[in-house]
Amino acid sequence: MDNPAANRRRVYLMRHGDVRYYDDAGMRVADPDLVPLTERGLDQARMMGELLADTKFDLAYCTGLLRTRQTAEGALGGRAAPELGVVPDLREIKSGATDLMTRAEAINEFVYSMEHAAKPGARFARGEAYADFYARVTRGIESVLVQDGWESMLIVAHGGTNRAILSWLTGGGLSTMYAYEQDTAALNIFDVDVVDGAITRRYLRMLNYRPDDVLKAEDRRTTLERTFAQRKTD
Repeated sequence: MDNPAANRRRVYLMRHGDVRYYDDAGMRVADPDLVPLTERGLDQARMMGELLADTKFDLAYCTGLLRTRQTAEGALGGRAAPELGVVPDLREIKSGATDLMTRAEAINEFVYSMEHAAKPGARFARGEAYADFYARVTRGIESVLVQDGWESMLIVAHGGTNRAILSWLTGGGLSTMYAYEQDTAALNIFDVDVVDGAITRRYLRMLNYRPDDVLKAEDRRTTLERTFAQRKTD
């Protein structure tokens, strides 16, 4: 039997490093799309770069937002190639005005909203519809995976985006998106077989690995629970 993995391709899928969406007064920042990595986030990206120092990447992508670009640059460890590309379809799901919600509303519609993602018409925090989000993310990930001429790829995206990709990868769709926790700067690894421009097989190899907290001993809260804890207003 010929080697079935001879043309198998590997994807290193990361979430961006640590950021703060609320200021010291507990108020949400004016534009979450513009937040940079914190010092801890920069350290996380650097540590990932050390872990991946001997890994050859043919392609590398971020979503264009500063936090994913900074994380990708750290993970690439300053190497000159490959050039960092941008996939806008992999941007994070857009929320509504969460600061206008009561705490009870925000807990249901922001912190634990993904538990209801598969319900018809469901939206993330009164913002983007989950069905629309899932459609654009799967369109974006498939578009980069079916390209010719690569064996190993780095993608740095977002918590919600990665959950959607992992749900697509394992066939669960929106109904399983809530279950794939994504720590800051976490690394996932999966393989794909591509034949004649079509993805024929998908294998999850590693999930939510973080070199600065390998055993997940630091905090049992989800990232959305930790983010909401920064909010001080009712």
